[in-house]
Amino acid sequence: MKTILLCGGSSSRMGRPKQWLPLGGRPLLLQTLETIRPICHDRVVITNDPDEAVRIREVAQVPTCPDEFPGQGPLAGLHAGLQDVPQDGIALLVACDLPFLHTEVLRDLCDLLAADPQLEAAVPQEGTRLFPVCAVYRGSVRDRAARHLAQGQNALRKFLAELNVAYVPTERWAHLKPSPFFNMNTPQAYEEVLDLYKKEGFTHDESSISHGARLRR
Repeated sequence: MKTILLCGGSSSRMGRPKQWLPLGGRPLLLQTLETIRPICHDRVVITNDPDEAVRIREVAQVPTCPDEFPGQGPLAGLHAGLQDVPQDGIALLVACDLPFLHTEVLRDLCDLLAADPQLEAAVPQEGTRLFPVCAVYRGSVRDRAARHLAQGQNALRKFLAELNVAYVPTERWAHLKPSPFFNMNTPQAYEEVLDLYKKEGFTHDESSISHGARLRR
């Protein structure tokens, strides 16, 4: 199993790289990697910025990889990260702007995909909204991703429409608060996250490390 962590976005709405925003006394990048660690030790960070790649390798001690189809968003990141994943292998695709990402969600998705060899992806869904960058994929989807990208078709929703996907209602994880699918794209969202940290009291004890970073009263 492998984790593909996406850090290649422009962060235009945030105004600065989201992966380095401090939360709970450390960058979001490190918090995300720690949340993933109980499930998967094989991790790669996707970035097209050479300076950023050096910084990530030095600070996070994980390998980095550029897109083969730069400028085409998360689908290009998935394609790049799958380059050494076997056809029947499983890869987590995770964005770096999910401050409440939880290990339980990732483990459940991996278990669902592993249980059915016919499935090619497992993706959380809330109503009509999909969360394809907090999802799991088979290594076999890489060739189809390449065909889409070569034609400039980089929409993940359209790509998913060609796959055999298990769409998992987010209600499955309704007991996790705040929502593990909270997406932090703007300074206002970051302030909201900081307020939650202050109000609820963030901890880094062994329980939070084992089950994913979480807020505790």
